[in-house]
Amino acid sequence: MSKPNLSRRALLRYSAVGLAAVGSGSLLAACQTTNPETGQAEGAGIQQRIDSGQPVRIAVANEPPYTKLGADGELSGASPDVTKAVLERMGITEIEGVQTDYDSMIPGLGADRWDIVSAGLFMNKTRCSKVLYASPDIVSTESFAVPTGNPKGLTTVDDVKNSDAVVAVLAGSYELKTAKSLGIAEGQLQTYPKAPDAMQGMSDGRVDAVLLPTLTLQSHKDQYGGDFDITEPLDSFPVTGAGAAFRKSDSDFHAEFDAELKKFKETDEFAQILGQWGFAAEPSRKATTEELCATEG
Repeated sequence: MSKPNLSRRALLRYSAVGLAAVGSGSLLAACQTTNPETGQAEGAGIQQRIDSGQPVRIAVANEPPYTKLGADGELSGASPDVTKAVLERMGITEIEGVQTDYDSMIPGLGADRWDIVSAGLFMNKTRCSKVLYASPDIVSTESFAVPTGNPKGLTTVDDVKNSDAVVAVLAGSYELKTAKSLGIAEGQLQTYPKAPDAMQGMSDGRVDAVLLPTLTLQSHKDQYGGDFDITEPLDSFPVTGAGAAFRKSDSDFHAEFDAELKKFKETDEFAQILGQWGFAAEPSRKATTEELCATEG
């Protein structure tokens, strides 16, 4: 009988299982501890989790069109759909979506609460110093949501700086850090945990505008309606983009993922995934991790 034709990843997985079965203790058990609450290995690294049959945990914010996590656990959105497609090309289909706030994403990654952040988490110098980003999967613009008629005439960052307007941003977000770096006073920035909370703050009159990615605002308007306008993209904001983020200790897996992603970005399927969520593929194909990681923040 001929030997089965196993892929490299399958061989790795079978090898890990075989090691676990030899002797009174396994190689994996020797270098891992188990979380008593979850029963899962801690500090194992993404490859070891995969080889031991555990799902890849992907952190998202449930903020369409970047990410979407359904009540049934279905994970979608521009970033996760790209990440899932790349993982599938690598032979990995077992995944689990984990919802969290943006300011918890990188700390949670380091604490092994998830394995990949795929959430439209924009690159900047600070974040890039803490994690390994893959090639950009989305490039975005920023806009203000303002009450219908834009009573305070807020169409630029300077309009905010030269007024008493208060702008809602998400805690720990790229918008918060960049707004500060562009000179908007901290007292004019009010933080909220999620986009719907920020939009409700404007509806209730607690803030005069909401600063979020243009497509996030449009998606909110399409889904929920609302008595507000969306300004043209803000020219003062630098080119921004996001990609999947990994722990630095998972550098080998990151390199394999990134190589597969770069090939995938040249396909029609990549363009179709982004188009479904309102993004154009070409800006993401042209942008580089190095360029986006130079963004202040």
